[in-house]
Amino acid sequence: MVLVARRYYVDDISKVQIAQDLGLSRFKVARLLEQARSTGVVTITIDADGLVDAELSARVCRHLGLDAAVVVEASGDENAVRRQVGEAAARLLGETLHAGEVLGLAWGRTLTAMSAAMPPLPRVDVVQLTGAIGGDVEESPVEIIRRVALRSGGSARPIFAPLVVDDPRTAQALRRQPDVAAALRMFDSVTTAVVSVGSWDPPNSQLLRTISEDERAHLLQVGVRAEVASLLVSDEGELVAPDFQDRCVTIGFEQMRAIPRKIAAAGGAPKARAVAAIVRAGLCTELVTDRALAEALLQLPALASTTAS
Repeated sequence: MVLVARRYYVDDISKVQIAQDLGLSRFKVARLLEQARSTGVVTITIDADGLVDAELSARVCRHLGLDAAVVVEASGDENAVRRQVGEAAARLLGETLHAGEVLGLAWGRTLTAMSAAMPPLPRVDVVQLTGAIGGDVEESPVEIIRRVALRSGGSARPIFAPLVVDDPRTAQALRRQPDVAAALRMFDSVTTAVVSVGSWDPPNSQLLRTISEDERAHLLQVGVRAEVASLLVSDEGELVAPDFQDRCVTIGFEQMRAIPRKIAAAGGAPKARAVAAIVRAGLCTELVTDRALAEALLQLPALASTTAS
């Protein structure tokens, strides 16, 4: 049985030839192959990770009223899914960006994976849309900007400032710093933005974990469902707690909405309501995601009519 299975599945020898070589009937060879699979001697797996499901992509696009959607097969733990979604976002940029664009990038683990997989790009200028958070250099938005700019040959405009500070006056002072101010002035020229999506309920957000428990409880109480570039939005797609943005070094809500092309990269079914919220808010025109999140989104009410209005 093992010999027949090895010759058929590994050596790619036909059943007829195996039967002749071993002095068996073709029916005996077929029975041995069937037995090998039924007893677990032979197992067959299909590795579709990273492949695009065109039909599911089209359904998600219609359901959410987006300009485009890319749904990839992904498996493994959260880190593996982020990597596969990030790689798909990198491919999308490589295929669709045009020379002379201004590319705005937020931060997040999916975007870190995207920057690591970025193919050569046409010459575009790259600007950071938010300050930094946390101390991991690999996941810093500055590092994301650096990697992507190297792949395009265009200019890089990082923001060497924290994302969230204690009070609005400190944030205002940081925004006036020459290097930061230069980046902020580019926001109105961004033609394509790529962002990750933070979910606050259920919790799956790096920003959520960096603020105090009291502030976290307050923001959840006032209805925060999702966050993009520290812009907090409700289920209905409305900006929540604008005073929080006053303490952030980031792109403004209306500035983000005004960008012609906004690509959100996110994976995992628990982020479905968060993605729906940012679509309602006008913070996403295209989505790169995995099958699990795509199928969860299709279980929610359609947004096509609301986004079109």
